[in-house]
Parts: sequence; structure tokens; C-alpha cells
Amino acid sequence: MPVQIDTLSPFGTYPAGGIDRLAWRLIDGGGFRAALRHRAGRLIGRMFPGPFDAEVDGLKFRLYPGENYDDRKILARQRLPEREEHALVGNLLKPGAVFVDIGANVGTYTLFAARCGARVLAIEAAPATAEKLAFNIAANEWANGLGRIHVARTAVGAEPGRLTLWSSATNCGFATLAGEFADGQAGTWTAEEVPVRPLADVLDEAGIDRPDVMKIDVEGFEDRVLLPYLEATPRAQWPRAVLMETNCSAAWKRDPRETLTAHGFAVQGRTDDNVLLVDRESDAT
Repeated sequence: MPVQIDTLSPFGTYPAGGIDRLAWRLIDGGGFRAALRHRAGRLIGRMFPGPFDAEVDGLKFRLYPGENYDDRKILARQRLPEREEHALVGNLLKPGAVFVDIGANVGTYTLFAARCGARVLAIEAAPATAEKLAFNIAANEWANGLGRIHVARTAVGAEPGRLTLWSSATNCGFATLAGEFADGQAGTWTAEEVPVRPLADVLDEAGIDRPDVMKIDVEGFEDRVLLPYLEATPRAQWPRAVLMETNCSAAWKRDPRETLTAHGFAVQGRTDDNVLLVDRESDAT
């Protein structure tokens, strides 16, 4: 059964207690084998699905660990889940910088960038996840003096239209337009039609000429987000830096890294899941 989403009650309505946090911490770091961890996680998810309100690293989140991996990590570890990636881009997010978060999920990058003083465009296609994202932004907006954040509730692709968004039944944060992930796995994915727009149109609507940092995490659809945009956009308007998830690159039709490096970008950092490429002709370095 899906977790009931509450975006109306004020932050603090659902404090995380000791037992639920301990249960998720046990699943996160208990040393279980994968199959046992999966079964135990489903049990804990039914017992303690959320919502829970928690403040970590100075940012507030309403968490639904029963259905979102990032929420599980936040609740279990009491910190943001992408510390290595945040360290890569943190020095690029000076006050007034423009950060574009494609695949914003519940806002861990968006809120981090806004706290750094950046202007943020957060793009999230999954309707329920976009609702959670909007709540988390509102919970932090005044208390932390965050910069401007605009949420675009759309997927991004080569052409305008509608496509099927596939979401993992146990982690709605893993949502993809690359349907090959769902092939032959009936019952483990949910599907919904979502609007799709070219990235150049979404940026233009938000009044963004050139992003300083663009983060793309769309589970194997990164190439079909970025390459049409690069091909349609003058080189001088390309992002100064691109942080791109690579752990689903097997689904790519073309490798965006090749296009970027052929046009003067260089790898400035890597993590297990992401690569940061920076324009060598830009002052971002």
C-alpha cells in the first residue's frame, strides 16, 4: 500500500522517535546479505513507513522511508546522503550562482545549493515526489533564508509530449523514462504518464541563459536530457559545470561525456555514482 503523503500539516507534526530511527539504521548498516536486507527492509517499511519530520545538516525534510531511498538514508544516518557529490560542487555554488537540478527527487541537492546562496531550478517529473519536494522547500524557505527556488514539474527530453515514467515499487526516487529497466519485471515497477519538455524550453521559461552548475540524475535517461539541449544551444550558453550520474549509463544511447570533453570540458571529480565535468574555458574552475 502506498504511503499516505501529507503536505498540509506543519513541519514538526511527525517527529522521528527512537524505535523507528533505530529500525531504519539497522537496515542501513546492519551488515545483512542483500536478499535478507531486502526482506527485512520490506518489513520495516510496513511497520515504519513515515512520514517523519527530521532536521539534518541544518535542513528540514518530511521523510517517507517506506518508499524512498534518500529518505531512508536521511533518517538512518541523520545526514544528507550525497556528501561526496556536495563536496565536488560546493565551491562552484557561490552566492548568486545558478544551479539546475534535473531529477530533484525530495530536494537534497536543491536545498543544499540554495543554502549555498544559489538560485535553483528544481526539475522533478514524478507528481507525488514533486509534492514532497515542494513541502521540503516550504519547510526551509524562511527559517534558513534560502535563495530563490523554482520547481518545474515535468520530465525533460528531446521533444515535447508525454512519456511513461517508471518508478521502483520500493524506491520511488528511482524513476526513469528508460523503459528497458522495467522490461520483464512486472510488479516491481509502477507506471504513469508525465509531460516531457525540451530542457532549453524549461530553462528559457525560468529565465536562465546559462547555468553555472547542472546536476542530472534521471536513471539512464541522462543522454536524452543533455545531448538534445547541447545540440540546440550555442556553446557559450552551455553549463559551466555538469554533475552527471553514471551508474545507469548502460541505458544510454550515446555517451554525453564524449560530447562534453570534445568541446572543452574536463573531468574534475568522480564518486562511485557520479562524474563532474567542468568547462575549461569557464571561470567555474
